Amino acid sequence: MPHPTPPPHTARQALTPTLRKGLVEQVGEKLAQTIVERELGPGERLPSERDLAQQLEVSRLVVREALVRLAERGLIDIRQGIGSFVAHLGDATVSEPLKLYIRRRGVQHKHLFELRHALEPAMAAAAARAVSSHDADPEELAFLERNVTQTLALASAPNASEAFAWSDFAFHEALARLSGNPLFELLLAPLVEPLVEVRRRGLRHHGSAQRAASEHQAIWSAIAAGDPNHAARAMEAHLNTVQGWLADPTQPQQEDNR
Repeated sequence: MPHPTPPPHTARQALTPTLRKGLVEQVGEKLAQTIVERELGPGERLPSERDLAQQLEVSRLVVREALVRLAERGLIDIRQGIGSFVAHLGDATVSEPLKLYIRRRGVQHKHLFELRHALEPAMAAAAARAVSSHDADPEELAFLERNVTQTLALASAPNASEAFAWSDFAFHEALARLSGNPLFELLLAPLVEPLVEVRRRGLRHHGSAQRAASEHQAIWSAIAAGDPNHAARAMEAHLNTVQGWLADPTQPQQEDNR
């Protein structure tokens, strides 16, 4: 006996959400493509929902939902009662979502270090190549040298743990800028908070500040010499040191009174 055919409205109810979701995504991607390709510049007003609906041959509701998703991605600004405008795409537009993801998901330190091992030796090597090819920004070079001197001083200063932690991160951030590759800086920026917390934890190990500062100096020396291979190895060794402090709870610790 053949199975009864389900009522037409049942099939429609099952398919409508999928079809609608796909349509919203298609409209959103079409608008995003237009924005990214700079056919619409930053601050420029988008056509009204009604005009977009007519141009794209969809309902205004689909357009409205697509615009909301673009706003969530930081591509447009929706001003109630005024309209939608192309957002100015700054670094924060790219890095903030990843920063939020790391915080909300509670990404583990081991995963952060996997990313750092993939990212930072290459970053150090790129900085060294920039120096050897005379493409490095002189101001960034001077800043990095001052940072190494400052970090060495803070490593042995009393009650300087917090200042050392931020100076430590500033070193890695400066390397990203010195590399000349803006993607290094964008990828490193969301890691600020977890990396500073890693440094705070690492400072509880006796002698860790002095060793970290010395390893920064070794990385700097390789970069200043324009030696990318040595710079990458020195950075890899530094990351292994810091990761080892976090992984080994048996190491002697000191009170946080520097």
